[in-house]
Amino acid sequence: MKEQILGYYKTDHFLFRQWDRNIPDILLKAILPREISTKRQLFVVSKKIVRKFLKKYNKELIIKADGKVLITCFYCNFQDYFFKGQKKENYYFIYKLNLKL
Repeated sequence: MKEQILGYYKTDHFLFRQWDRNIPDILLKAILPREISTKRQLFVVSKKIVRKFLKKYNKELIIKADGKVLITCFYCNFQDYFFKGQKKENYYFIYKLNLKL
């Protein structure tokens, strides 16, 4: 866990998933909360924001974090994810960018 972005550490698993799913660092810089929570969170990034960076994707981006550590990331339809029983997560919905494009 050497690589960092905005105070968050990227696990090796996260780095592989980021590469595998074509998630650029500029997108992470634009969406990650500036204030880091100490609890486990699931960042849910709206489709609209994802499409500004990656035109071919039409799903939400989900990023799992545990405090300062980014654990994994994936694309999915949030409604499907939520209704499959993932209701006890600490969701953090991201629908605005932190920086201007």
